[in-house]
Amino acid sequence: MPSSNKKVVHSSVIESFDLPLGVELQRRSVLPSPTRSQAEGSKPAAEKSASLVSALSRSRKSSFGARKKNNDSSSRKMPSLTLTPNDALSSSVHLDTLLDTMHPVPHPIPPVPVQTQIQRITIRLVGGFREKMRKHNSCLGWASIFLPAMAWLQTYDFRNSLFADAVAGLTVGIMVVPQSMSYAKLAGLPVEYGLYSAFMPVFAYAAFGSSRQLAVGPVALVSLMLSTSLGHIIPDPDENKEVYVQLAIQVSMMVGFTYIVLGALRLGFITIFLSHAVISGFTNGAAVIIGMSQVKYILGAPVERSDVLHEVVENIVHVMDKFNWKTFVFGSSCIFLLLLMKHIGKTYPRYSFIRAVGPLAVTALSIILTVAFKLDKKGIDVVGEIPSGLPEISFSQWNPLGASMVKAGDLISPVLSISIIGFMESIAIAKQLAVKHQYELDSSQELLGLGMANLIGAMFSSYPVTGSFSRTAVNNDTGAKSGISALVTALLVGAVLLFLTPVFSKMPTATLGSIVISGVLGLIDLEEGRFLFKVHKLDFVVWLVSFIGTMFLGVEIGLGIAVGLSLLLVLYESAYPHLPVLGRLPGTNVYRNIKQYPNAILYPGIVICRIDAPIYFANTQNIREKIDKYELAAARNAINMVANEDTPERVEDTENDASFEMLTSLTNIREIRYIVVDMSPVSHIDTAGIHLLEEMWKEYNKRKIQLCLCNPEIFVMEKLWASGLAGKIGVDYIYCNTHDAVKSCLSKMEQRTSSISDQEEKADIERSLSSLKHNESAMEGSVLIANGDGLED
Repeated sequence: MPSSNKKVVHSSVIESFDLPLGVELQRRSVLPSPTRSQAEGSKPAAEKSASLVSALSRSRKSSFGARKKNNDSSSRKMPSLTLTPNDALSSSVHLDTLLDTMHPVPHPIPPVPVQTQIQRITIRLVGGFREKMRKHNSCLGWASIFLPAMAWLQTYDFRNSLFADAVAGLTVGIMVVPQSMSYAKLAGLPVEYGLYSAFMPVFAYAAFGSSRQLAVGPVALVSLMLSTSLGHIIPDPDENKEVYVQLAIQVSMMVGFTYIVLGALRLGFITIFLSHAVISGFTNGAAVIIGMSQVKYILGAPVERSDVLHEVVENIVHVMDKFNWKTFVFGSSCIFLLLLMKHIGKTYPRYSFIRAVGPLAVTALSIILTVAFKLDKKGIDVVGEIPSGLPEISFSQWNPLGASMVKAGDLISPVLSISIIGFMESIAIAKQLAVKHQYELDSSQELLGLGMANLIGAMFSSYPVTGSFSRTAVNNDTGAKSGISALVTALLVGAVLLFLTPVFSKMPTATLGSIVISGVLGLIDLEEGRFLFKVHKLDFVVWLVSFIGTMFLGVEIGLGIAVGLSLLLVLYESAYPHLPVLGRLPGTNVYRNIKQYPNAILYPGIVICRIDAPIYFANTQNIREKIDKYELAAARNAINMVANEDTPERVEDTENDASFEMLTSLTNIREIRYIVVDMSPVSHIDTAGIHLLEEMWKEYNKRKIQLCLCNPEIFVMEKLWASGLAGKIGVDYIYCNTHDAVKSCLSKMEQRTSSISDQEEKADIERSLSSLKHNESAMEGSVLIANGDGLED
């Protein structure tokens, strides 16, 4: 650190002291820069702080008296005293330093009997039920438990919010009509099923969902997954259209039941096992497949369906002799207009509405041109007749085994994949908007809301739906305040179904394809790959494998690869935990990773390491191997070359810090005396972990090496006592912090010096003890108060 920075730190110490009684004092250590440059000391500032603290220390023999305050027993805060420099020099303050204080680990609280635990759980449940009865003392209050819409309807401001919700709902409705028809075409269904999926499911989610801005309906990714999955089940979807439609409705029904079960069991957490890199790679790969699948509508050629990139490209090449230049010009113009309007809406906030009305504007223009110039009779394909009227009830198609082509279990894979991806796409944007608008979003209720949307949609001829990124963003930008906007959107779609379907029958299929292509271009984010490559190479590899696997192996296999990679990453990170070797920062009682802090001090005969993960059956072997490796390396004077599987350059600066005149290597040490394991990050330990520590203790005991544990959590300590391991290791060797352990180990080694005949080893131990005391005394020269985060890293 430059001297100017250090002066600022010490002057702040001199100007004001806030010394909690009974708190350990430490000197702030500077985080090393990535270039491992050493900080330069600031002697004048250090001398000023040393003189001040020295005066405080000389006055410690004076009676200061107990400054007890009658604080509230629930707060239990330590009393503090704020001193100016003059007051500090004239007052007698007892400084609780590490020179004469040890902190024993308390005995854990005795375990509560099972019967008592059951009684407590019963009381808690009854109390929670009574609390709900107190809060929901009306019919509307009780209804809000099952219908979240009742909760916000009770406080809805019709005067100030209704107009904004109506505008937002109309805007999204204008956007969803052409989009839903395009996505139905992508799913391999007639276009009217896209409108059906944007009708009843929207009503259902408005009543049962917890997000007030989420726009539910057909989306490109789910449509592609449905088309791919059912395409593998039905040999020829075009010739078996009725069976294909029936299976789509059945998938929606089963997805709805899946969401409801997951929500009732509060299992939404299972999606967190899909990492960001995996999802990003999968989404990019799927976006490419979606875009390529729509090229046939732009070319006007009958391209055979496929869900892998190389086959799609091959099929396109084979039909290039049937290329229709009129359709290509028309479709390319639609794509250009859509991208231009989207760009204007994003670039100029004043014209943001242009982005939302883009799909409808291009649709209306294409219909007008088709009717005016009779393009449908000049080689440009159109949608054709669309049945008018509201969707029919489809209960009769709910039997998954009703179709003769379907075997039991054929729909399980598409249901699970659509459920996982659909929920992740929905919950991601819903949580962001909930935080932005400052209301609570219940993930379990969100699962129930999506489940009811799919289930009720399946009753009225809908295929699977979820939250849409693009429409939700437009809904929020146009001022949506509640689910009223979703009701307005659904009413607009219903009006289109009743009165405007003949108009859309003249819509060119090239326009449908252009809407899908312009929409999925926003899903392609190659910049994320560059970012991952720059920041984390392993995440980049995962992203690349997921991206390439989805494009060249298919969407379902790509999703399977994504899930498999996520689980492998979880297992890898837990089975190979970070286990650094620690050293003491000069002049402090803080112990840090010697790779990150190359100037950290090591002690002869003592190996200090930290386990940065819970200890359970999957990582016990790796933990044992690393500790054994560190012990062997220490005995061979090479611990600094194997810590953290790297070779850090040990930089020593004995001129800037007198405390460096202690032993920083393990030269001439004949054997390891103590293994100190910092267990601060260990939040859990199972029986395999207990056996690991017991085996280590037995082996070390035979070799006259003492195992020491530092700062075990209360749950870990309970397991150590219950297994009897704490008694075997000895309470005297379980410490509150690492510095207590090192100081105790050196003290015990000092007691052995009188019986040691090896003068070199004896001199090493004496030098370590002398340096430790010298540094603790020097530590009082530049003191900063512990900030309550603890002394361990």
